[in-house]
Amino acid sequence: MRVGREFAAAGVVNEKIYVLGGCLVDCWVRSKNWAEVYDPLMGLWTPIESPIEVREKWMHGSAVMGGKFYAMEDRGGVVFDPVEESWGYVSTELDMGWRGRAAVVDEVLYCYDYLGKIRGFDVKECKWKELKGLEKDLPKFLCGATMANVGGKLFVVWEGKENGNGVEISCAEVEVHKDSCGGLRGLLMWSQVILALPRGSSVVHCLGVGL
Repeated sequence: MRVGREFAAAGVVNEKIYVLGGCLVDCWVRSKNWAEVYDPLMGLWTPIESPIEVREKWMHGSAVMGGKFYAMEDRGGVVFDPVEESWGYVSTELDMGWRGRAAVVDEVLYCYDYLGKIRGFDVKECKWKELKGLEKDLPKFLCGATMANVGGKLFVVWEGKENGNGVEISCAEVEVHKDSCGGLRGLLMWSQVILALPRGSSVVHCLGVGL
């Protein structure tokens, strides 16, 4: 990248890496390169033109849905369409429901809300729906929950209670789908403790990586 960043948004669209935000636009270089795209075939970073009104510094979440790049700011969020090379703002419905670290499976954005529910947002319907079917399978509250798409399944990672040995990190694999009425259903494949970390540790983020 042409500028240093922290708390930036990043996503992959059409095999290219898009990055935006995470820097102050206090000079010409940062202003011009507030948004960049990396082409792995060419091995080059290229700046993306962006309107000044969307150039917030901190980005708290990002996702790719329907070929568009979504990034959440302190208040609201922006949408970038790489094909049309156009910018817009996220809907109020998406902004109000997007909490914490999310993952997209089958074009539905899943996140864990403050009420202890996993919810999914369908961009086509512009509506949040609770993921049903897991009420008896997962703990009522998942501390520090974060999610990832791994092979088309929704993986949920969370922190257990601290004990004398440290913090237990648990993971669950969930198969998600839409039912006949358009609702979201989840089927727990497995759930278990996968890691023990020193006391005071926390889950910052998780990603699905193909090896």
